[in-house]
Amino acid sequence: MRRIFFLQAIYLCFFTGLHSQIPDNDNFLVTHGPWLQNMGAGGVTVIWTTNKPAIPGIVLTLPDGSSRLVRNSTDGIIDGGGILHKVRVDGLQPGTSYKYNLHSVQVLKYQAYKVYYGDTVLGKSISFSTFPAAAPDVDFTVFNDVHGLSGKMASYLRHNDIKAQDFYFFNGDMMDWLQDTEELYGYFLDSAAYYFASLKPFFYVRGNHETRGFAARELKKWFDFRDDRFYYGFDHGPVHFTVLDCGEDKPDNNRYYYGLADYDVYRLRQLEWLKEEVKSEAFRKAKFRIVMVHMPIQKAEKQNHAMTMLSKEYGPVLQGAGIDLMISAHIHRNAFLPADKSGFGYALLVNSNNSYVEVKAGPSGLTAHVRDISGKTVSEYKIK
Repeated sequence: MRRIFFLQAIYLCFFTGLHSQIPDNDNFLVTHGPWLQNMGAGGVTVIWTTNKPAIPGIVLTLPDGSSRLVRNSTDGIIDGGGILHKVRVDGLQPGTSYKYNLHSVQVLKYQAYKVYYGDTVLGKSISFSTFPAAAPDVDFTVFNDVHGLSGKMASYLRHNDIKAQDFYFFNGDMMDWLQDTEELYGYFLDSAAYYFASLKPFFYVRGNHETRGFAARELKKWFDFRDDRFYYGFDHGPVHFTVLDCGEDKPDNNRYYYGLADYDVYRLRQLEWLKEEVKSEAFRKAKFRIVMVHMPIQKAEKQNHAMTMLSKEYGPVLQGAGIDLMISAHIHRNAFLPADKSGFGYALLVNSNNSYVEVKAGPSGLTAHVRDISGKTVSEYKIK
């Protein structure tokens, strides 16, 4: 009997060892993306994922037809080894068209003195254009309060003139919460990549729902924010854009936050940045100034905690800064307040959860078209 058990043990050990050496036959491939982030006149960030660990790179083709492989490094070590890939390409010329191919090299085993590589996947050639150093106009589209309904956003995009857009804004609450980062793809990233995001960038504006769920702490990994903050400024054409982060809507001591909220301090820190932002040369010299923020900043009697704080602290700073238009969301209904009605001297456009906004800024002024899910114009606003 002991001999039988001994032979069975040998067989089990042999079989287990043999099984562990059976190669993984799943093909190495790109699973999501790419999507473009943090576009400027001189660079762009490309993000995508693979189903297995890899060393990421971008094969960049210049206007003269020459090409080079771009890889990023951190502290002297080439980035890689995971399945989420982020490559920054800098040193580009303003207003210039380039082509890129994803370059992913599978990592089978990473040891101290030996690295085993697998397959290399070279993606299809994709074109993009950097922002011009100066331009007479700019076109962009704003989505918000999608709340994970990717089909709704896809319907918006099917009726949107994608070719005419320079970029997109996701103005908050693109999801209900984020418990698992895998949910990002189904919520909106896959739809964005399918329709436009591999060719044209989008800029993310955090809403109050993006703060909810365990994985909300990892949200930044899937995007590229200027200065690694949810609040930032940038220029395109005649417009300087100021992006603000509203934070959560209820007081920090609300029982639903379980002692894990610190948004009041965060908003005050952001306020100090905003005071410097409106003094910046780029802001002051812009022909138009547009503020993007998920929650509208206005004077009103009944508002939630965050909106009340934003109105009290941010409103006066923005009032004296010469803002032309604020684009907001959050309240799930369309509204427009002209400059003399918002309480702070700027026009306020609030988009609902069932419409999107196409904006054009040019020599004749600002024009905003609010369109429903079928692309029909709900309202049109012009700001000289």
